[in-house]
Amino acid sequence: MNLASRFHALLPDLAAALTRFPVPALLSVALTILINLDNPGGSGQEMFIAGAAAAFLAAGSGHLFAEGRGLSRSTNLLLALAAAAAAGVLGYFAVIFETQYLFLFAALAPLVMIAPFLHDGAKQGALWLFNLRFGLAALLAAVVALAFAAGLSAIVGALDFLFGVSVSNTYEHIWATALALVGPLYGLSLMPRVIDEEVNIEAQKGTLLERGVSVLVNYVLVPVIVIYALILHAYAVKIIVEQALPNGNVATMVSVFAVGGTGAWLIAWPWREAGTRLLRLFMRGWFWLTIVPAILLAIAIWRRIADYGVTPDRYGIAVIAVWIAAVTAYLAFRRNRADIRVILGAMAVLLLVGSAGPFGANGLTIKTQVARFEQFLIGNGVLMDGKIVAPVGQLSGEVTSQGYAFLGILREVNGLEKLRPWFAGMAKTPFEPGVDDWGLYYSIGKALGFENPLVNNDYFNFFANAPSELAYSGQVRMLGPFDAAMSSTKDAVMQPMTARVYETVLTIQTSTETYTVDANALLDHVKRQAQPGDFRPPVAMKIGPNVQIVIDRLDGRFRNQWPINSARFWLVIRSGV
Repeated sequence: MNLASRFHALLPDLAAALTRFPVPALLSVALTILINLDNPGGSGQEMFIAGAAAAFLAAGSGHLFAEGRGLSRSTNLLLALAAAAAAGVLGYFAVIFETQYLFLFAALAPLVMIAPFLHDGAKQGALWLFNLRFGLAALLAAVVALAFAAGLSAIVGALDFLFGVSVSNTYEHIWATALALVGPLYGLSLMPRVIDEEVNIEAQKGTLLERGVSVLVNYVLVPVIVIYALILHAYAVKIIVEQALPNGNVATMVSVFAVGGTGAWLIAWPWREAGTRLLRLFMRGWFWLTIVPAILLAIAIWRRIADYGVTPDRYGIAVIAVWIAAVTAYLAFRRNRADIRVILGAMAVLLLVGSAGPFGANGLTIKTQVARFEQFLIGNGVLMDGKIVAPVGQLSGEVTSQGYAFLGILREVNGLEKLRPWFAGMAKTPFEPGVDDWGLYYSIGKALGFENPLVNNDYFNFFANAPSELAYSGQVRMLGPFDAAMSSTKDAVMQPMTARVYETVLTIQTSTETYTVDANALLDHVKRQAQPGDFRPPVAMKIGPNVQIVIDRLDGRFRNQWPINSARFWLVIRSGV
């Protein structure tokens, strides 16, 4: 018996997976070897990981596509190699191709789901059953990888604790191996081998799987989606009555509704004729429920892009708006005869278009944000005729904050390099060899005058790390802790027991009352009351009759449009004296 035969006899499922998916398996092994090297090469390793992960998914799609069409073994291998090469290049050369990783991986996932069925005569029931099994395989692979890593980590920890045996970076190597090798290979071994078997709800009647999914779609997912739809339609009526545009948060809400609702429609497909009356109505009328939310989504994202330019998040919401509009039109025409491949394939195509290139999420973000940043710098006397000049006087804290916001967006999309022409001809530029993206971010900020003595002196940070004793009389309630951060909206409804900062106002919402605090006054009070030294107790401040705010953490800038960046505190309320 040769080595291959022995391996197959020992681990038949894994051997079959290696034979069926050789390209993803080899990529998994190669990635595991690289990330377990002691000196992997820093950022180069990160790009290799992204490229290998993208190639893994794309190669799997290639294998499944060839398998579904019954192509020869050699053609199967060539398709997988070609798909892996294309995706790997986009992942590895992210800066050159302006690749947005989230879009790339989000596009490859639905491609794997439909790849075996991209041929004439593919059955919807077979596609649904394949993806049910595919989802279970992915879930089990994640569980196995977690168990492998946690188990070995416990063994290593016991050896270290009991016998003092330890190896450098052992835990990192264990978890890297689990995520790059154990999980992926186990997942490949569980991939459905029969791809043309159709789901049969009647034959599965009473089984654990059928009962579990049936309850999920009939009594959980669909009712929740319908209630959510009613809320969004009520909000649309509110907008019409008040004649006000939707705030920025509604885009995220509608996006979750659109994606989640379509996902529920896909999961519930086998019960389209046999489910509850609500589910059957949902399957026939889902497209009607998406029309008004799609309009809200388009208005909300148009407003955000017009005001603040493109970012990957806003680009993604725009993609969802286009996709849900297309799906709405398609479902209106096809109803229950809709092809699941079209719904998933449309999303994959839109995300692939947005994953790279000058018109992708990163490309358009760079283009629009550089243009807006240029106008911002010209308006503040920092840029003239396409070149950086020394600003007249000190820049305010507000200008500095906005400037770093621009730089932060460009850093996230690998766009800082586009600013290089502004520094041409300078004796010393921020673009020194070997500087990473964070170093470049701070160097450009300093060169633009964002790091100046006035701003640095304005910054204040307080962190309580010592106990404090506060005396009160009467009945006292302590509420908290509250975590407040800067909010982009002023009038959005707040949930109970939350807090937010909008410009110079800190707003605190309890279950029954709303309190507002002047952020500048609070910042000044904490600075004056904070005890010097290494150990500082919390600082209390009266904000209303019988109401005190007890500050545990606070940071911000004086003389700024947004004085407080974040804060953590409690409320102490006396109900009697």
